[in-house]
Amino acid sequence: MKKIIFKTLLLATVLYSVTGCITVVELGDLNMVSTRNVDTKGDYALLRNYMGGTKKELKKSKAINLEQAINAVVKQTPGGEFLKNVKVYQVRKFGSKSAFYAVEGDVWGVAGNQNMRGYTLGMKVQYPCGIENGLPKKCIGTITDLTNDIQCQVKDDETGKVTTEKYSNLKKAE
Repeated sequence: MKKIIFKTLLLATVLYSVTGCITVVELGDLNMVSTRNVDTKGDYALLRNYMGGTKKELKKSKAINLEQAINAVVKQTPGGEFLKNVKVYQVRKFGSKSAFYAVEGDVWGVAGNQNMRGYTLGMKVQYPCGIENGLPKKCIGTITDLTNDIQCQVKDDETGKVTTEKYSNLKKAE
């Protein structure tokens, strides 16, 4: 009886570890890539380094073509226009017949054009920061980083503590 339980647990452990596997193949390197028209005389600045290349981001990739992969990385950075120093990957998930694509690179764009969902760097916002007397407490803070299209970093004006907040929880403060 103990052997059957042991074999069953061993088989379950092996199957669990194998089903989470992905295979990542680097297809090549590119100097610059964009899916939009780029003004060659424009004044662009480096906004973020090495975006899109973490193992977690590679696992989450659902881009069925290169254009979708590039747009996914560029849109994560507010003001992003194109990528430089790009690595292109093909991602295969265990048991899947289809392949997905992912890219990693430096995001470049117009530095003063950082705007995400109507919020900009340095903007004063109101956000929930706990419960006081059974009601949600509202704090006032300043946006210090537009992290991605879902959340940003807010520095509390009273405590100076920096927290990650979702855009859906923010309101513009007057």
